[in-house]
Amino acid sequence: MKIKCSYCDSYINDTCENCPNCGAVNDHMQRAVSGTPKTIAELDAWYKARKLPSSEVTRFFIGVNYTGRRAFGIYEEQGEFIVYKNKDDGTRAIRYRGTDEAYAVNELYLKLKSEILNQKAANISSGRVPRKKESFGKRLKRRLTTIGVVFGSMLGLGAMAIYPIIGKIIISLIITLVLSVIVWAIMASTHEKKKDKEPSKKLGFLMLFVSIAIFAGVFAIAVNINRVRYYQYEDDIYCTYHGNYYLYDSYYGDYSYVEDAFIPAMLVSSPDLYYWEEGNSIWGTSDTITAFEDSGYYDEYIDVSSDSDSDYDWDSGSSWDSGGTDWGSDW
Repeated sequence: MKIKCSYCDSYINDTCENCPNCGAVNDHMQRAVSGTPKTIAELDAWYKARKLPSSEVTRFFIGVNYTGRRAFGIYEEQGEFIVYKNKDDGTRAIRYRGTDEAYAVNELYLKLKSEILNQKAANISSGRVPRKKESFGKRLKRRLTTIGVVFGSMLGLGAMAIYPIIGKIIISLIITLVLSVIVWAIMASTHEKKKDKEPSKKLGFLMLFVSIAIFAGVFAIAVNINRVRYYQYEDDIYCTYHGNYYLYDSYYGDYSYVEDAFIPAMLVSSPDLYYWEEGNSIWGTSDTITAFEDSGYYDEYIDVSSDSDSDYDWDSGSSWDSGGTDWGSDW
């Protein structure tokens, strides 16, 4: 992916350590999130902790310069870290070669996670996922829970398809009902212990007020949670997500992460002055930008990296078939 150099504004490959035009350090290189492996040893430990099959099965060779066909791998050679893919025809495509071990490890780490999810999906679609025996009671509870979740999801998705705010209202009402029942029970119990009588009308009004307050708070969180905000600063469009800034590349229709040191000071201190509504004209045209959640950057680095490690644990009864991997492409 092409990104803009923060110093000379020329477009360079995101895998370049330095800008070939001005020699500046590529500040977009550090894309590993906290908690992810940053060394080859840490990546190997993560691999083993997930109880994945051997490298000969998964075709991921960590710390090994494997020269055979069909392989992903990473190794160190004379101070450089090489991330590679050996294709079906025996040729090698180099994904990264440089001195940044954390970046190199993260490239293979993201590819490995993506492949694990693909293999799990293949097992589910083929019916190869092993099932453990369970009692009738647990089986009934699981099925009823599944039906409830499916029905609730369909209701929420249907409402959000009509108008997004309706889905958030439904979710907020459900959470409010649960929290209100808990609060009511505590309040009623405390009231009876103190006055030794049934709850009064005042307590009823207080409960109603508490419910409204809970709904307002939950609804406000539901509306704003994971919300992406866009800003136009001079000729650039930025967006914020979970406290991080991302710069939009109009040529490629994608985003790149912006280090704190390179975020415009005025944008940080007075963001409301540069707030940009989606759909507004930009750069003097009527063009609209790619939504952050629909971008390739989000799919590859945000959405995948936000999952829990336990999502990638491997079941020994599952089957890993590397034959379905695209071995003809460069990555």
